[in-house]
Amino acid sequence: MNNEYQLLLDEVRQNYSSVVWTHKIQEKQADIYHEKYAKLEAANILVASATSCGIVSTIFCDNIWAKIIAAALSFVTITITAYFKSFDIKEMEKQNKKYANKFLVIRNRLLHIICDIHMKKRNVDEINLEYISIMDDLNELYTDAPSTTQDAVDRAFEALKVNKEYTISDEEIDNF
Repeated sequence: MNNEYQLLLDEVRQNYSSVVWTHKIQEKQADIYHEKYAKLEAANILVASATSCGIVSTIFCDNIWAKIIAAALSFVTITITAYFKSFDIKEMEKQNKKYANKFLVIRNRLLHIICDIHMKKRNVDEINLEYISIMDDLNELYTDAPSTTQDAVDRAFEALKVNKEYTISDEEIDNF
């Protein structure tokens, strides 16, 4: 492989790996929001049910502790409901999934560029022009993408490095 192709290949591979990471981080952030929503929704249902039971019990008995517990549970329900109103967790999850998919498209386009470089079906200048176009799209995605947390980065690290989620053997590909 001549020097121009190799230089371009090195740069494309570097950006390719960054996109693989970013895609996985966006996916993991969406998972975090999904889990958070599910937990809060379950807690809200449980606490609201307990609040109703507490209020009903105050009708039949005049126990101060039942009233205090019912009031506290009511406060927890209001707090969770207010949190849902302040942070649209479902929309945040949806945005991270949307951008994960956009990064997946860029990843596939970069993979095609890598293939073109190895095959040398086109000259390096043509491939570079396409690569520049992809990088323009990628830079726009990086600018617009929703933020992520360190927890998402840690989960992506575990998925990619420990669990080898993106590593597929030739045998697995042949089986597919």
